[in-house]
Formats: sequence, C-alpha cells, structure tokens
Amino acid sequence: MKSLLGRAAFKSSGILEIGSYEEVALEYYNAALHPTCADFRSASRIVLQRLFSRDAPQGRIADVGCGLSLLSEFVTENLVLIDASSKMLAQNSRNIEKRLVNVEERSFAQSEFDWVFGILADPYNSAQAWNNLSSALKVGGSCLFVVPSYRWASKFRSSVLEEQPGFAHFVKADNSSIFLPSIVYPQAEQFALIESVRMRVSNFEQIFVRELTNISSPKISKVLAADDPILDVYFTDKM
Repeated sequence: MKSLLGRAAFKSSGILEIGSYEEVALEYYNAALHPTCADFRSASRIVLQRLFSRDAPQGRIADVGCGLSLLSEFVTENLVLIDASSKMLAQNSRNIEKRLVNVEERSFAQSEFDWVFGILADPYNSAQAWNNLSSALKVGGSCLFVVPSYRWASKFRSSVLEEQPGFAHFVKADNSSIFLPSIVYPQAEQFALIESVRMRVSNFEQIFVRELTNISSPKISKVLAADDPILDVYFTDKM
C-alpha cells in the first residue's frame, strides 16, 4: 500500500509526536474542541441509519474500535464493543460486553460474529487488523468498514503543512499537539487489502458533504465541495 504512508514511515524519524487514542479519549467527543471528529461522526450516523432502515443486521455483532459506540444507538442485543483504549470503552453502557483489545496486535475472536463493524476505522486500517477482522467473522459473515474519504484525506493532508500522510493531527485541550494513526487508501488499494484476507467487497458507497445538514469543521468545509465525498463505505463478506 503506497498512496498514503502509514505510521512506520515516520516512527524512526523522530519528527512526529505519535500518540494514542487513549490520550484524547476524554475530549474526543467534544464537538467544540474537535469539530472534524464530530462531522465524521454525523456522516457515519447517516451510514448506519440507511443500513438499519433497509436491512437491519442480525446475529452476533462486534463494534471494533468502538470509542463511544455509535452503533449502540442502533443495536444493543448480542453486541460486543472492542477497543484498544480503556478510557474509550468506559464511556459506554455497563450493560454491553466489552473487550480491551488492540486488533493490530492480537485476535479478538475466532469465527464468532455474523457482523463486524469498523466505524471510522482508519486508525487500524492495516493488513494485520484486517486479518483479525476476517478471523472473527463466521464464513458468510459481513463487515461494514467506514473511513474518511480518500479524496478528503489526500486533499487535506497534502494542503496543510502541519499534516502528515497516515496520521491525524490533534491539538488537545491543553494546546499540546499529537499525531494519531489514520490510514486511508484509494478504492483500488483498499479493495486489494480486503481481498488479501479472504474477503470480498460486495458494495462500495460514499456519503457526500451535501448530505450533512451542517459542517462545523473548516478542515472539511475549506477542502471539500458539496458534491465531494466525506466518507468511503466498504461492505464486505467473508468467503
């Protein structure tokens, strides 16, 4: 995968202060502090509204990299929340099963789930994570994988000096700055990554800027036009 470099390209250089989502968990959902996150979350809600209105997923469901789970607004039965951040997991209802797992480092299940959701899954869009997503699914199971659009990632991160390919630049409430993993590929390369782990893409959709009632983040509004995609959405099945 070559289009947007991953974290390994910068780790050895020492030029970035690379952090983790654990460090921003308690402020991540503050729309005033992080309007870009809020806009992407609003767009992701549209994805779920459409999916659940036309054909609500059934069976055992995993929300991977859940953060404050958006999926739990749509389903609570047979739902498992998975995240590498204990502070993110702690923001969810105590009545939902939770697993503290970094999916890039180890498996979280074996052939357990009918559905796996990755909502804003760019922090772990890697071959190892995809292998673990595939392993967690039953044969014939489905994965919905949502990331910021490649058009936005490529345009924004190439136009702002402080940005770096493969990372999201966060300015925290205390004005300190860190870079968090965020890997977004063009469609053909994302397809190839998915297919490398015995899965196939059954559908590809996008959410467009015009579909949101409001865009709060200048990181989006100054880069994308109304007809530009804000999210890329991959529907995949395990073969």
